[in-house]
Amino acid sequence: MIVKHSDIYRLADYSKHLKNLNEEDKRSRFGYAVNDFSIDQMMLRMAYNPELHELWYATDGDNIVGWGHMADGQDDTWELAVSVNSTHQKRGIGDKLIEAMLKWAKFHNIEEVFMHCIEENKVIQHLAHKHDLKTRERYPGEQTASIELPKPTIIETNTQMWEEQAEIFAQIIKLRTRLLELWSTPFVPKL
Repeated sequence: MIVKHSDIYRLADYSKHLKNLNEEDKRSRFGYAVNDFSIDQMMLRMAYNPELHELWYATDGDNIVGWGHMADGQDDTWELAVSVNSTHQKRGIGDKLIEAMLKWAKFHNIEEVFMHCIEENKVIQHLAHKHDLKTRERYPGEQTASIELPKPTIIETNTQMWEEQAEIFAQIIKLRTRLLELWSTPFVPKL
């Protein structure tokens, strides 16, 4: 299983994942019942405000099996959310997604991250506790789990910089390959 940081160009994949979640998993992910229209509205907000959103996805071979999403609360706090396909739950995927998101947040000097934990979702409550997020009751039946992130160490900073640079180089190689494909395709004008 591999976790990768993404950008909004994967919104179609993220949207498809969220729409394919069963009703129980949608409620666990969002904290309330959502429909496809609500998910489409969320995707539009993300597309219009890409600087306020970060995405991660987990793959099992060639298949995307889980997503992590962070949204900027614009007050030095970011909301964290995780969802994993029902066929791949309880395999540590959510744990790896949260770990990657917290690492990124720490590197980018995010002061605090939080996530909503509905009472029925014991898995997310366990993951919040495992990653030292402190819970407090928000509404009856819902808790907010948050953590204040320390400044990254020099080793964490260097590791994150190398990972981000490697991703940039991978994107450059993909773009160069695509450009070469376009240049090698003969141009045939339409009449």
